[in-house]
Amino acid sequence: MISDFNHVNCLVRSATAVVQDSRQVVPGSIFFAVRGNSRDGHDHLSEAFLSGASFCVVSDKFQIPADFPDELSLRLIRVSDTREAFGWACSLFYQNPSHSMLMVGVTGTSGKTTTTYMIESILRRAGHRVGVVGTVSFRIGEEVLPSTHTTPATDDLQRLLSKMKEKGCSAVVMEVSSHALKQNRPRGIAFDAMVFTNLSREHLDYHSDMEDYFESKKRLFTDYVEDSVAVGKKPRVIVNCGDPFGRRILSETENRGLAESWSFSISGDYPARVRAGDLSLTTEGTTAAVLIEGVESKISLQTSLLARFNVENSLAAMSTGFSLGLDKPTVELGISDLQGVPGRLERVPNAIGLHVLVDYAHKPDALEKVLQTLQELRRPGQKILTVVGCGGDRDRTKRPLMGRLAAELSDLALITSDNPRTESPRSILEEILGGIPDRSRVLVREDRREAIFEAVQLARPGDLVLIAGKGHEDYQIIGDPSMPGGVRKIHFDDREVAAEACRGGRKS
Repeated sequence: MISDFNHVNCLVRSATAVVQDSRQVVPGSIFFAVRGNSRDGHDHLSEAFLSGASFCVVSDKFQIPADFPDELSLRLIRVSDTREAFGWACSLFYQNPSHSMLMVGVTGTSGKTTTTYMIESILRRAGHRVGVVGTVSFRIGEEVLPSTHTTPATDDLQRLLSKMKEKGCSAVVMEVSSHALKQNRPRGIAFDAMVFTNLSREHLDYHSDMEDYFESKKRLFTDYVEDSVAVGKKPRVIVNCGDPFGRRILSETENRGLAESWSFSISGDYPARVRAGDLSLTTEGTTAAVLIEGVESKISLQTSLLARFNVENSLAAMSTGFSLGLDKPTVELGISDLQGVPGRLERVPNAIGLHVLVDYAHKPDALEKVLQTLQELRRPGQKILTVVGCGGDRDRTKRPLMGRLAAELSDLALITSDNPRTESPRSILEEILGGIPDRSRVLVREDRREAIFEAVQLARPGDLVLIAGKGHEDYQIIGDPSMPGGVRKIHFDDREVAAEACRGGRKS
């Protein structure tokens, strides 16, 4: 048995494939035995060898079964962390595509998607052909591919980066999820800039607590900074210092001294290198003056995107541009070029005088920020009507919080289904309602289409109708015991349904 990361790298150079799924093994592959939540690759070593794997990489804690053939034992390679080894191996197998492209990683609870769209727009304005890896889609220049995960599996991710490089991308912007960081999916990627937006309660069905969630996010600014330095890059960390978790990240990265730090904040409570003033928020867009520490002249922020939190996202993107050495006109125009982000306070055009907005807000912090934005934007006499639900088979603790926020910050809340999956829609609704003591301004409509139609029909010209939770998604996942996994996916797009409702279409 061999025990060495370096030996793995040598073998990868002559391998036909590097895989972590034994079903994908072809002759000459190297199989990495990765332990997951529901399966352990160490249980499939025999299958991998039978399918033609030349070597299998196993954990140094793996106990070889007594009946395991000796000749196969000689083709096992021990490493301390098979996930980490798989990341480096995939990067090497695809010729380290991230090492020769400008790489920007964005993490945080909210704002990742919008910030990546903004950075993409700035980099395009700077003349880059840009690849994007994110929640809404994967993009290679103008080519749009469906997104499988916010951050794909390690081998899929490196394959995608390789394709981006092959098709002429000089820069890549990617959303980096906490799941991916905890699972070492981006390992092997050398980032030039790492961006932190904020951190709030989310994914506690996966993370044991908020500290575990934070520690996973923080890895982008510690482990991956070290990886970037190791391959000769000079990383920058761009951090929201208005967020307490952001301040912890800044403190640690500054103590390490391996990366250039850029702090930003919309709040004046904390000293920030980049900050905003003279904010003007309307239903038509947002303007502000951006100030950079040590620079006398103000920089203009003009965006058609709504909301104070999008000023924060703009600061994250602008700070990234400045940290990469881009000039003022490039950054300003890059922000103003972007006309919208799918499913992020996306307007639904209509001829009946309503402000209909579709947003991905599916967690309490995001919903609260969106509704506070609408409170700030509305004029006297305008009402806020909110359609919202919660997904099934996900963190149940947020359901009453979502209900309470929708009821308290809206003139009328319509509680409805989201993606119920294998759970009973009615039981999900009851848990949401559990957070609403006063239900005098609440309607319950289990059918999401009916809820959207009713919100539009009850609204009056000038009112703001928020349809929250699903954003860019064009499907609904509902229970179906006859299907694999007990669910099926049906076409459902909040934007389409809202547009139909505004045209006076039928509910069904």
